[in-house]
Amino acid sequence: MKFTEYAEKLEIIKHLAEHKRTGTPDNLSKKLRVSPRTIERMVQQLRDQGYPIVYNRFRFTYEMREKF
Repeated sequence: MKFTEYAEKLEIIKHLAEHKRTGTPDNLSKKLRVSPRTIERMVQQLRDQGYPIVYNRFRFTYEMREKF
């Protein structure tokens, strides 16, 4: 995957997490056409950059703890 594609997918994950609309990691991986493991790595990378992304087990979606 090219760097620009990767960066775009990170932005999509951030946007969807802000609006609590990522769905499960499996669903998100299908939307972005990457593996579920890649989704885990991308979410961890965003966390390492300071984004407070958590997985809500009741809503089955990633979400931001606070607004940016």
